[in-house]
Amino acid sequence: MDQWAFFDELKAGTVRNVYCFYGPEAYIRRSAVAKLREKVLMPGLEDMNETVLSAPTAQQIIESCETLPMMSDYRLIIVRDCALTQNGKAKDEAQESAALCEYLPRVPETTCLLFDLGDGVDKRKKLAQALMKLPGAVGFDALDDAQLARWMGQTLRPLGKRMDRAACEALAFTSGRDLTMLSGELQKLAAYVGERTDITTQDIEQVATHTAECTVFAMVDAITEGRAQQAFELLGVLLQGGEQRIGILAMITRQYRQMMHLSAMQGERTPQAQQAKLLGVPPFALNRLTRQVGRRSYASLRGCVEACVQADYDIKRGALREEAALEQLMLRLLSAR
Repeated sequence: MDQWAFFDELKAGTVRNVYCFYGPEAYIRRSAVAKLREKVLMPGLEDMNETVLSAPTAQQIIESCETLPMMSDYRLIIVRDCALTQNGKAKDEAQESAALCEYLPRVPETTCLLFDLGDGVDKRKKLAQALMKLPGAVGFDALDDAQLARWMGQTLRPLGKRMDRAACEALAFTSGRDLTMLSGELQKLAAYVGERTDITTQDIEQVATHTAECTVFAMVDAITEGRAQQAFELLGVLLQGGEQRIGILAMITRQYRQMMHLSAMQGERTPQAQQAKLLGVPPFALNRLTRQVGRRSYASLRGCVEACVQADYDIKRGALREEAALEQLMLRLLSAR
């Protein structure tokens, strides 16, 4: 089942004996663990009825599961860092996996066993396959644009604030899609607007934390508009923030590739909705890319991409140092029309 089905099921009162949580969305996965704890553990008796095992043996898991709860309906066992489900060879893997696979159908009704596997699951492993076939296997996938906007709205509602779809897209573009990071950004924005209910894209531009990718986007804005001083100032911001020049070059190259592909799609009269899908960017970012492309020809943008690739090649073959290669590239891009 997906994460939403899990929350609905738990709200309806269904608790399974064995759960397997996996997937990249760590923030919601942590929320799910908290909700499960809240559901199965009696208030005040949490310490007596919860066991968290890190990299345990099969015998340790089984013994914990067989321990009866104290003055409660359930005992919660949380297993983390399970080598039997991760890349690499675990100690006595065949025997340990066989023992757990054989035990899973016999977990006592008084036990709620949770394998919190995170994003590092090796789906070729015997135990991982067995766990992911269980009714209690829950995948925590990254949120799509609509789900992310809905999550932001739900997070802001208790704070008495709201954002429209454009503002949600702007925040995801500016600060990234990590929910832990976004939760802090939403709290900060709510405090910034004070008594005002609506959070706008202007508010986001003023106070939200800018990711490296967003700063590179702004730097390319400056380059395409011929604002050399601002472009180099933003380069300084990136370097002071710990970004490596080779990584900055890769992000610049990616952006100019997107601009080149967008120019080609414009020439072919590809619909805007299709452009965004093919480029893998939200409408907010597509509008900014469109402004960057401006009146530039496909040939001009292709030349910029080739200059980026050449700079990368010059660094890797030792012809230029990273600092010189990046600065020369930026001057070359500033002169391109």
